[in-house]
Amino acid sequence: MGKRKVLNESALKEIRLPEEGELLGRVMKLLGSDQVLVKCTDEITRRGRIRGKLKRRIWIRDND
Repeated sequence: MGKRKVLNESALKEIRLPEEGELLGRVMKLLGSDQVLVKCTDEITRRGRIRGKLKRRIWIRDND
């Protein structure tokens, strides 16, 4: 059984830009259970969730 390939930031070619009604954010702290504390571009700190599809593709760390 083969290993699952894990991509890092340099291996990703396309970065999705935010659409209308969406914000960019930086992970400030990993809370567990796929929950993260995010500081958004509008300077508000929010709690977010890492989607399963994204969780399997790249590693997310603090200050990403």
